Amino acid sequence: MENDISNRTIVVLVLLTVIISVLSTLVVLNEVYTMKMGDQKPVVTASPKNQGQISLEIKPQKSVSEATGRVAFEIKPKSS
Repeated sequence: MENDISNRTIVVLVLLTVIISVLSTLVVLNEVYTMKMGDQKPVVTASPKNQGQISLEIKPQKSVSEATGRVAFEIKPKSS
């Protein structure tokens, strides 16, 4: 029993761990809030005038115990 770590040592280690974790979190949050983008401009890859068509078909449920589904997604090329 003399080789065991005392309760006081365990409490000190746990407190140090918590303090280091909280301080590290505060440092990271501070860096995130002070981060600056510099002269970079946002990249726009699509025109805001794009149009699309979506269709949705909801079918009645066949039975309460059935738990399957299917989703179909089709991307059509832009017509000229």
